[in-house]
Amino acid sequence: MKTIIIIPALIVLIIFAYCSNLSSPEENDRFAIYLLENDSLTTKDVEEVKLSKLKLKDKPVISYNDLVGYQIENHKVYLNAKLSYYFDKDSLEIFSRSFGKPFVLIANGERIYLGSFVTGLSSWVPNTPKIVDYAVNNTEKSFIISGAPYYDQSSFIDVRNDNRIFQALGDKIIQ
Repeated sequence: MKTIIIIPALIVLIIFAYCSNLSSPEENDRFAIYLLENDSLTTKDVEEVKLSKLKLKDKPVISYNDLVGYQIENHKVYLNAKLSYYFDKDSLEIFSRSFGKPFVLIANGERIYLGSFVTGLSSWVPNTPKIVDYAVNNTEKSFIISGAPYYDQSSFIDVRNDNRIFQALGDKIIQ
């Protein structure tokens, strides 16, 4: 009698453990791009705010599970055909709805840098890494994270080259 009860309980437990691992926030925060909780804030509004003080949305727009690959040399991100576990729309819709919006890139649960979605027609260039509309390839399901402009090359640090990002990406890195 105990065997009859234990076997179904084990099956349910295994299914629950498997499903929770597919969508666990820890796995998704291995690499993630989050928008800010307050949609009205622009990158200009938050450039000087500490990353730890920024309130993020509950779910990322892009997570580790959405990535097929990442090219270090040009910071090109390749996405799955179904873009996001959290965002059940096409990639162009994500980027078109997000222009002018700041984002925070997270690696292994740590906030690494502030970035911005911008349009190629904008006259303002944020002093952050950015995802520009013309760098989004919807056919290929990819986009490029461009670097921040630098004014003094001797003191410029490209935050996109943070080793914590590359460690988090691990097997997704394309040489």
